[in-house]
Amino acid sequence: MRLKFALIIVTVVGGWSGLAAPANAHPATGIVVDRGGNVYFSDLETVWKLDPAGKKTVFRAGVSGRHVHELAIDDEGNVYGADLSYKPARQTWPSSVWKMSPDGNFTYLVEPTENPPRGMSIWRDRAGNTYFIDQNNHTKTQTLLLRREPNGRVTTLAGSAYAHKDGNGAAANFGSVGSMAFAPDGSLYLTDGTSVRRVSMAGAVTTVAQDLNFRTREDKPTLFGGTGGSLTGLTVDANGNVYVADAGNRRLLKITSAGKVEVVYRVEPPFFPNGVFAAANGDVYVMEVGLSLPGTSSGPRVRKLSGAKNEIVAIGVAPAGIKAAVIEQLGAKTERVIEFFYFGGATRVIVILMSAALVISLVAVLKRRRERRI
Repeated sequence: MRLKFALIIVTVVGGWSGLAAPANAHPATGIVVDRGGNVYFSDLETVWKLDPAGKKTVFRAGVSGRHVHELAIDDEGNVYGADLSYKPARQTWPSSVWKMSPDGNFTYLVEPTENPPRGMSIWRDRAGNTYFIDQNNHTKTQTLLLRREPNGRVTTLAGSAYAHKDGNGAAANFGSVGSMAFAPDGSLYLTDGTSVRRVSMAGAVTTVAQDLNFRTREDKPTLFGGTGGSLTGLTVDANGNVYVADAGNRRLLKITSAGKVEVVYRVEPPFFPNGVFAAANGDVYVMEVGLSLPGTSSGPRVRKLSGAKNEIVAIGVAPAGIKAAVIEQLGAKTERVIEFFYFGGATRVIVILMSAALVISLVAVLKRRRERRI
C-alpha cells in the first residue's frame, strides 16, 4: 500500500522532469586520484579531471548512450575505463576497455565488440593480469572471480555456486558482487550484497564485514537503494581501512583494519555517495550523485575527507548552472514527499486521505450553496 502511494507521488512530481538532465538509471561509481592530486571521475558519459586548484576540465568527452561506470588507475597515472553502449537496432550491448595516459593519449585495450575476451577488465595488477566477475544476477547459479593472464589464459581465482561462504578457490562462494578495488598489498576487495569480502592473490576469500545495511534513526534511505541499503563503490587505504559508499542509506562507511564499522558521514537529499577512492597521501575522495526522481541527475560533486575535516572540493561539476540547481532542489523536495508517504506509516496515509476527502466535501457544499443563491 505504501509503495503504491509513493509511486503515485513520484509520477505526479516527476511531471517536472522536463527540466532534468539525461536519465541515469545506474549512476557511475568511477573516481580515482593520481599522485599529483588530480581527480578523475565519471558522470556516466563524460570523464572529468579536477586539478588540485579546483579547475575542472574534460578528460574524455562523453558520447550520448555510451556509459562509463567504473574507473581504475595505475602507478603511472594511467586511467582505465570500460565503455558500455546499447544498439537498439541490433538489441546488443557492445563494450570496450580503454586506457588514457595523464597527457590524454587514448588507447583501446579491447576495441568495441559484442564479444569481449573472457576475463578482460579495467582491474589489473602490476603483472598485467586482469580480474573480472563472471555472474548472472538473474539466474543466480554461480559467481566466479576470473583472472586473465597477459598471454590470454583464463582461470578461476575464486568462487563457484551462488552463495556466501569463505574459503579457498572453488571452496568459496560469492553472491551478487557489485564493486571491486585493489588494496595496497595487492589483494582484491569486493562488495557482495550487504557484505565486503577480501580475496588474496592465492584465492583465499574472507568476509571483512557483513550486514552493512543496518540502519539508525539518523539515516535517510533513498528509493535508489530500496529499503535494504545499497553498497556501491569501495576503496582501501594504506592502513588497511576500507571505505564503502552505502548509497541506499546516504552515508559513507569505514571498516577499520580491526573490523569495526563506523559511519564517517551522512549526506542530505537528493545526494548520496556512490564512488570512493583513497589517495596515496591518505585523503579520501567521495563522489556524490544528486538524483532527482524518477531518475534525472543534477550532476555529481566531489567531497574530500582530510583527517577529521570534510572539505567540499567541487559541486555540480556536470552539468552546472541554474538548471542543475533547480533539479537539485526538485530532487530534495520530491524525496521529502516520498519519505512522508512511504515511511510515515498507514496512519499518516489514512489521515491524509481523510483530510483530502473533507476538503473535497467542503468544496462541494460551498458550490451547492452558491448555486442555490443564484
